[in-house]
Amino acid sequence: MRKRAIAYGIVALFSLIALFPVAFTFVNSFLSQNEAMSRYSTTSNLYNVYDAVGKNHYASPTLLPDYPTLGQYVQVLTGTNLYLGLFWNSVFIMVPVVLGTLFIALPAAYAFTYMRWQHKEKLYFLYIIVMLMPMQITLVSNYVMARWLGIENSYWAIILPGLAAPLGVFLVRQQMLGLHRSYVESAQIDGASHMRILLSIATPMMQGAIAAMLLLTFIEYWNVVDQAIVFIQRPLSYPLSVYLSRTVTEDIGVFFAVACIYLFPAVLLFLYGQQSMLRGIQLSGLKR
Repeated sequence: MRKRAIAYGIVALFSLIALFPVAFTFVNSFLSQNEAMSRYSTTSNLYNVYDAVGKNHYASPTLLPDYPTLGQYVQVLTGTNLYLGLFWNSVFIMVPVVLGTLFIALPAAYAFTYMRWQHKEKLYFLYIIVMLMPMQITLVSNYVMARWLGIENSYWAIILPGLAAPLGVFLVRQQMLGLHRSYVESAQIDGASHMRILLSIATPMMQGAIAAMLLLTFIEYWNVVDQAIVFIQRPLSYPLSVYLSRTVTEDIGVFFAVACIYLFPAVLLFLYGQQSMLRGIQLSGLKR
């Protein structure tokens, strides 16, 4: 019992450490713009001149605002279209990748699992190799291909490689390997086509793997940074994930509210689908 209590205490401690930055950002989003400028601006200004040393000012973090207000959120949502536009830029990148992954990974995983064709396992082995490569390595070849296609300065240079990402195929295929072949063989005897088997038999039995695939793909392309910096030239076309770093220096008064708005969809989806995602990841370790 004592060992269990110690283990729970350690887990709780590390959980608090991991959640502290999120809680800190959320609490500071209720600072007034004047208070945020006073506390976190690195240069001397009207709000922190008495705390400044010459032209420099040292941050004075707070756990609770002196005068809580929704002013940051009001400024972001109604004061300017900049941050909402950047938010929608992130959506325009993420949604096609997530939907495209769903429509491509499922048939590909089915083909790798149940259909017989030459060099299937060799090609799947290449999928695994690409999945294990750091993104910076594949980014070079993606740039060369995007330049050849003439799309190096558009969202398509980010979206198209995302559609062919091997992670989704890997997760779905690993769970398919755990399904009894008798289901597929019975459907084939009854005359069902491969598409019918995929849609009516395989897909309903793989909801965990599909949820894991969609959530992981969402997280990766909602937080896209490197690809956006390489392929997108206009700052107003950046996704919000890239522009957040500029907000710290250009408009610290609304940074915390912008960060919370950016974080909200990811937290909401994770809370809604965490059980399905964890189950799908666990089932991806099944062997035939």
